[in-house]
Amino acid sequence: MRETGKVTIQTYKDNSYGNKESVVFTALINPTGFSLTHKVEYNTERKEGANATNAQFIKKSPQILQLEFLFDGTGVTKDNPGNKLINKIKEGFGKESFSKVAVEQQLIDFYSATGDFNGTIHKPYTVIVTWGKFKFEGSLTEFTIDYKLFNKDGTPFRAIGKATFLESISEELAARMANKSSPDLTHKRTVQDGDTLPLMTERIYGDSKYYLEVAKVNGLINFRQLKPGTELYFPPIEKIA
Repeated sequence: MRETGKVTIQTYKDNSYGNKESVVFTALINPTGFSLTHKVEYNTERKEGANATNAQFIKKSPQILQLEFLFDGTGVTKDNPGNKLINKIKEGFGKESFSKVAVEQQLIDFYSATGDFNGTIHKPYTVIVTWGKFKFEGSLTEFTIDYKLFNKDGTPFRAIGKATFLESISEELAARMANKSSPDLTHKRTVQDGDTLPLMTERIYGDSKYYLEVAKVNGLINFRQLKPGTELYFPPIEKIA
């Protein structure tokens, strides 16, 4: 059986997933599995005197992904790569140069990619978690670390990280995924640092070729230098085509 690829977490500025960042986390050891929670909310209030409840649909809540990572500093995983959790601990806990920093650095790398506050975007990154053909788009909401093994000075050799991610997709991306076609809708967007008009037009319409028409609609004279905080309107595509 072919081994599944490593779990990879790619970071993005926001939940339109158009601004890929350079920060990437790749798991040293894959989880043994994951759980994906789907929740549909209904109003189950029963009228006085009624014998049964006529449940009324309210909304479909975002999916929740739960993953359990093993962060290993024993040195075992360096000599025994793969996606299985190896419980055998070598005498002396493997290579000292590796074991002393591995768990701490792995945790730093994971949290930098998922939950740490980023000053340039004023929030943690939005991420895409990929494992083989599985892909999940969202944000980290909870991360619990269980330390399992220590050396004499208290340095952890092994830790288990329990991560929870909440699905998060922008309105325009969700519309495109549902084939409701964002080009048929009027959108108002606030310019973010690093945005360009062709890039924003690509996100809305799926094609950047309409950026000159969008510039005319918004009365932009110098569309090459967008000022962060500016609000732009992107009309239905038939009105500018």
